[in-house]
Amino acid sequence: MKILFFLSPFFLQCGTYSTFTYSQYDQVRATRLNAVSSKGLSLITTSFLRSNDLYDKYLELPRVVIYDLDNRLVAEKSRDLSYYLAELCYHVGNTLDTEDPMFARMFASSLVYSYTYLFDKKAIPGPDPFSMQFRFALETYNRSLAQLVRYAKKNRKLANLTDLNLPLMRGILTMIGAEVETTWTPKNFLEVEVAYDYKNEGFSNQIDRFGIGTPLIMIRKHPERESPERKKYEFVAGVGQAYPGTAFISLEDSYLENRNLHLKAKIHLFDPVHRDRIQFSGLDLPMESDTTTPLAYMLSGAEKRDGFFAKFDGETALDRKGLYLIYPYKRDKIPVVFVHGLASSPFIWFPMINELLGDPRIKEKYQFWVYWYPTGNPITLSAADFRDTLNDLRRVYDPKGVDSSFDRMVLVGHSMGGLLSKLMVTRTKKEDWMHVANIPLSRYDSLSPETKEEIKRLFDFKPLPFVKRAVFIATPHRGSNLAEGFLGSIARILFVLPKSAISNIGKAYKFLTLNSDKDTIVPETYGVDDLVPNSLFTKVTGDLKPEVAFHSIIGNSKFRDLEWINDSIVSYDSSHLEGARSELLIDSDHSVQDHMPTILEIRRVLLEHIGASEN
Repeated sequence: MKILFFLSPFFLQCGTYSTFTYSQYDQVRATRLNAVSSKGLSLITTSFLRSNDLYDKYLELPRVVIYDLDNRLVAEKSRDLSYYLAELCYHVGNTLDTEDPMFARMFASSLVYSYTYLFDKKAIPGPDPFSMQFRFALETYNRSLAQLVRYAKKNRKLANLTDLNLPLMRGILTMIGAEVETTWTPKNFLEVEVAYDYKNEGFSNQIDRFGIGTPLIMIRKHPERESPERKKYEFVAGVGQAYPGTAFISLEDSYLENRNLHLKAKIHLFDPVHRDRIQFSGLDLPMESDTTTPLAYMLSGAEKRDGFFAKFDGETALDRKGLYLIYPYKRDKIPVVFVHGLASSPFIWFPMINELLGDPRIKEKYQFWVYWYPTGNPITLSAADFRDTLNDLRRVYDPKGVDSSFDRMVLVGHSMGGLLSKLMVTRTKKEDWMHVANIPLSRYDSLSPETKEEIKRLFDFKPLPFVKRAVFIATPHRGSNLAEGFLGSIARILFVLPKSAISNIGKAYKFLTLNSDKDTIVPETYGVDDLVPNSLFTKVTGDLKPEVAFHSIIGNSKFRDLEWINDSIVSYDSSHLEGARSELLIDSDHSVQDHMPTILEIRRVLLEHIGASEN
């Protein structure tokens, strides 16, 4: 018994050491976790606490440990210590409700500590961008700022950012100014959301860029002071406008030498549609951004609201009709205008726009617009309205005609939208239409001045001087046999022409019908009628050659032989135009614009256009 008692300390002091094999990915996950990505602390911060005999004390009295380490930071100016403090404050903040008085204090302190690690030149040693602390500090800064945005939103502080004073572990963080790069200031926004809070649906690809800053969704309210001329282009009808932004807070002083307990800061709001990097304090930094989620936020519910039959209702489409700027007009950026097809809407283009915004070269040089029109109307009427709209937009945004980028506009049209685009870059005279319709010129001379003007508007046109390139996607230049078959009949039943369009059609078209009485109006004419292969429209416009550089993207859902190629709606013979700079066949049905090869081809064409413009 005495022997066992004597040997017991020896056995008690013997430790058992061993290793075990991580399962796949577990080691990586363990080293990547931190207070931002989990409920616990990172291994590096935990290791620091244990090495300083602070781990148990932190679990019991976290704020006491943070206060003590803050005093040590000011004395030692240790850069690594500033990161450990940032994570500890974030960790504690995550346990608090936004109503807790300590919520803002913890996340404001976390932001200041992580900023100190990343940028403060007084901290030693210099920052190591390859270290785990650097990566975690960047993430902690962005997410702390996101928490402060949520706090400011809840407390109605976003409109006047300079009124925002935040308590720190030591002192107060005071906003002394705001630098806003976006077209509108925070006062113009109805709401500001943190993009991290939303997961998009509808886009197959999420376009994010990682760096410094917090991505935002800024929901713009209808501008009361803006001119009606601009309002009609800046608000997609019936769709709430949401724009991307990236917030960044910079400190005017070093926290490590802040003796008066008042730390001055400035808030910056950057536009990720126009930049990918932030130039700050002699540094050129990648900027965190999210352009996809604001698009999804803006479009959410829009198509559900209109429903399937709304696409055939001329009155609904007339209410939506117009050209809309996805983002504010930017001088020195080339406009790309997307035009949808029959029984469709501009929503079909947003997956493509989302992808194009992911290319820095495209984003730097281009701005994207969409045109919405009632597809039940005759194509010449829709084209005349489109032409008038483009001319009016030039008058509104570039009245002196000095923006050279506007003069390099690109049109991208799908199906019927390709025909509208084609009529912007070709020319006809009313005599061409009368000749094909076998109408004597004397008939035109007998018309009223008002009717003559409408006829000229519809049938006398020439290329718009500021359009320099066009892309035709699955475009039926010579019509589609389906337009005169069963599907065409169904479309005529579904389409409801707007009353104003019926009046214009009557005035402009009855003179093209020899047996029509002067006091009668021709029967309702639909856009689908113009798609019949032997219609007056296809006879006059089918072989018109665009007077600008143009490209064709053609769908092929079944065959490889050119004589049999079609996209289930439009044949190759109808889509093909001689003289195209390029022609690409896509393995697709008629919805060619949805496919990634089409998007890649559009990107290639736009890059080619940049080169041609610069040369």
